[in-house]
Amino acid sequence: MVASSKDSPAVGAANAIPRRRYSSALATPNFRLYFASAAVAQCGGWILRTTQAWLVLDLTNSPAALALVTICQALPVTLFTLFAGVLLDRMEARRMLVFSQVVIGLETAAQAVLIFTGQIQFWHILVFATVLGFASAVDFPSRSAIVSDLVEPSLVGNGIAINSALGSAARIVGPGLGGFMLATWGAGACFAVTAASYLLTTLGLLLLRAEQFYPRRLARKSPVFKQLIEGVRYSFSTPTLAVNMILAAFFGTFAYNWAMVLPLMARFALDSGAEGFGALNMAMGIGSTIGAFVLATRLKPTMRLLCIAAAVFAGSMLLLAHAPTLALALAWLVVVGILSVLFNASNNTLIQMEAQEEFRGRALALYMFLMVGSTPVGSAVTGLVANTYDVRVALQANAIVCILGLLLTLFILRRSRALVDRPAEG
Repeated sequence: MVASSKDSPAVGAANAIPRRRYSSALATPNFRLYFASAAVAQCGGWILRTTQAWLVLDLTNSPAALALVTICQALPVTLFTLFAGVLLDRMEARRMLVFSQVVIGLETAAQAVLIFTGQIQFWHILVFATVLGFASAVDFPSRSAIVSDLVEPSLVGNGIAINSALGSAARIVGPGLGGFMLATWGAGACFAVTAASYLLTTLGLLLLRAEQFYPRRLARKSPVFKQLIEGVRYSFSTPTLAVNMILAAFFGTFAYNWAMVLPLMARFALDSGAEGFGALNMAMGIGSTIGAFVLATRLKPTMRLLCIAAAVFAGSMLLLAHAPTLALALAWLVVVGILSVLFNASNNTLIQMEAQEEFRGRALALYMFLMVGSTPVGSAVTGLVANTYDVRVALQANAIVCILGLLLTLFILRRSRALVDRPAEG
């Protein structure tokens, strides 16, 4: 059951306004404002992560403590992203984004106050990391879903690619800016600046013009678990969506563990130290930015492009595992970065284009759960294999599992198309 367009004032207003066609998502005034606010938030988020990690080590000098903070931050994303998807199908994505930005801004401001007053303790960071995890469970799917509200359907893929480019650029700028601020002004100033960035982002979201949103049907309210199960069942019973989800499960679990793989590569495989680790991150960030801009300007997301990107992505991981020098590893990481964004953004776009409007939020949340929520499992497996054998072996094993997932996907695609093309009996 879904609400009709008459049930939503925003939808009715949007239908009453003549639509101008745009050639790019950035030409749409609402998306342009969203892009500016998101740029501030994404850079602020990376400053937050960089400062938080350094603060934990400064307080505890313990890698185990840092791992505990990471788990506290990741676990809520794994557990609650699917529930966020149910809410996304019931309400405007902007409302959920505003909520997440306010929560992150407040918890960051509280950390700044504790640091400036000299009262910050490790247990405080555990609590704040957990709160950040809950807010991120809302933030991740909402950032994808809001694109469909801001741009016409033909530009959704362009908007998602631009969103990906922004995230990749922030991954380069944010940590560098955070490191400079941390060395110059200290952790308190970093948290204060981050809190201010989320305040600016919230104001930008509130300034979006609701009458220019593109209409979508909202799901009627019913028991949350019932709607959650309906969303999962719908996603896996729709053949094309099932393919997207299977690929997301394999690659999200085994191909996006770079926070674990890159430091291990730098220390144990390439013996390149902290400088090499920074260079590896930079190379992947550059590749991700290139990939996102290519997708936004040159390529149209299709199932064929998704499967090709998945195949070459897994192959590049195999080659990276055999890179003998830092220079070759940097070159291959640029390629891996390009393909990782082509895969992720193409899959995200295809899901938004294929899913019915009343199920789109739940489909996106399931996708985010499989891509992001599964990462702790993949990281644990990667760490176990790397500790038992070698990080190169772990990376090769991850690539092989991804290739097996792609082969399963191709088999399902071929079978579903054969069923569709089969003539009716009688």
